[in-house]
Amino acid sequence: MRGELTTALRVLVPLARPHRALFLAALACMGILGTATGVYAWMMGPALRFLLSGGAEGLGLAAAWLPFLVHLPAEQVRWAFPLALVGVGVLKGLAYLGQFHAMGMFGQRVGADLRRRLFESLTAWSPLQLSQQREGDLLARFGADVASVELAANYALGGWAREGIQLLVLVAVAFALNWKLALAASLAVPLAAWPAVRLTRSFLRRAREGHARLGTLAAQVQEGVGGVRTLQAFNAQGAELGRFDREAAAQLRAARRAGWVRGGVPGIMEVLGAASVAGVLAWTASGPGIPPEELVSFLATLVMMYQPAKQLGRVGQFAVQAAAASGRLAEVLEAPPTVTSPPGAPAPPPLRREVALRGVHFSHGARPVLAGLDLRLEAGQTLALVGPSGAGKSTVTQLLLRFARPRAGALLLDGVDVETLDVRGVRAQFALVTQEPLLFAGSVRDNLRMGRPSATEEELEDAARAAHADGFIRALPAGYDTPVGERGVTLSGGQRQRLCLARALVSRAPVLVLDEATSSLDPESEAEVQRALAGLLPGRTALVIAHRLSTVVSADRICVLEAGRVVEEGTHAQLLAVGGTYARLWALQHREAA
Repeated sequence: MRGELTTALRVLVPLARPHRALFLAALACMGILGTATGVYAWMMGPALRFLLSGGAEGLGLAAAWLPFLVHLPAEQVRWAFPLALVGVGVLKGLAYLGQFHAMGMFGQRVGADLRRRLFESLTAWSPLQLSQQREGDLLARFGADVASVELAANYALGGWAREGIQLLVLVAVAFALNWKLALAASLAVPLAAWPAVRLTRSFLRRAREGHARLGTLAAQVQEGVGGVRTLQAFNAQGAELGRFDREAAAQLRAARRAGWVRGGVPGIMEVLGAASVAGVLAWTASGPGIPPEELVSFLATLVMMYQPAKQLGRVGQFAVQAAAASGRLAEVLEAPPTVTSPPGAPAPPPLRREVALRGVHFSHGARPVLAGLDLRLEAGQTLALVGPSGAGKSTVTQLLLRFARPRAGALLLDGVDVETLDVRGVRAQFALVTQEPLLFAGSVRDNLRMGRPSATEEELEDAARAAHADGFIRALPAGYDTPVGERGVTLSGGQRQRLCLARALVSRAPVLVLDEATSSLDPESEAEVQRALAGLLPGRTALVIAHRLSTVVSADRICVLEAGRVVEEGTHAQLLAVGGTYARLWALQHREAA
């Protein structure tokens, strides 16, 4: 349990530090609240004596707290003493309201900062890192796990401070009233501590299991909704529902076990409170007598101590749940990106001569992908990479954009190793257009400006015209201000891809990278995109990765990859004349087309 709590502190303390003023304000209100509670407990005995006898002579112990009452006439005391009680109650209520508001704002701000840090960490991960995670599980960390930490920052931390201060004040009042009785009542505490600690540890294990099960359920929901067409096509909804039911049953078992354990701590507190009161009564009955108002105040103090003690056990469960959630959040927050910049690394200037790969090796796990690859892309040249599936074509893109690191070898920009350069600066050298034309929620204009927010309207329209997109954009209901919907669902595949191409042009990156940019399009959309590319690629530094060879016949140079190596290199005509792998793939694709 100590390790989980350490993890929780490691996650929470940096997030809480910027908002310490709110916490200190809440702490001040808690101090007032605890003091007012102690005054209440102290005044219970005098209140009873005042009720029975009235006047200043009935104040008893209260005279020490409210000495001005002693000098008032009896008639005024009858009003002043109840009003003093009301005044203490008002002070206590205002202090509670102040600490509740301050701690509520504190918890919400910590939760907001935590979500931001999670998003920042995930967007800094490489695509390969993200591919090893289940999307639904990551979303569950944004939901249930962050909510647990937010509740802990609000209720557990605030509850510990508030109830702890009240408990300390009441303990001090009890010892001030009668230290012998207070010492006797406290003997029940160590008897209850051991089972409470054991139950808390058990609850932590159950809470951790429950959070993991919720993550698994969220991941399955995401997979099921995302793959609903496949499920329905194979009539597999029943099997998937059965798998969901098994996971849900496991999560329910974990929650049920945690619930049993959760109920044990309040039960122990009930026994502790009863034992303390019983001990005081037994001591009083068998020992020397004490003044009645002192006994009443002491018993009131003891009963009031029971409530914060019970609350401490209850809010502790929020902390335990947060500890379990913090472990899962720390897996994201503390996992470094696989590709980072060395300290003080400079950003490279715009490419002038060439991009080169020298003896590059790369593997996916134990499976080798690139085996000593040598490749060179000269400025102003269109280089095409072709070859069978699994040859390593798209891996070249991942390495160039620093989504991954090579196992051996070097990537050079104008002769400078990218490992010595700033990652963001290296990525700014490339404008990527992938097989999936991905757009983000927002307007057409927002998507075009993603790579360069400072682009002018004229630059947006020029890029759209060059990508053959300006015509259909102007035909949209609001033109460039038209929302494209999540992932661009309101547009056709060809329209989305032309917008992605225009977005790449707006960025003004020196190198255009087209990774299977037309392979997922229908023939008509592909033809439209190819017409746009035909006007864009001549004279531009471009890397074109393609499966269909008909899309690269006009490239300045074509490299054929096989088993992670370049096996052929030349122009379209030269490679056909050689009669090797390229000629064989060309003939095969033309037979399939026929």
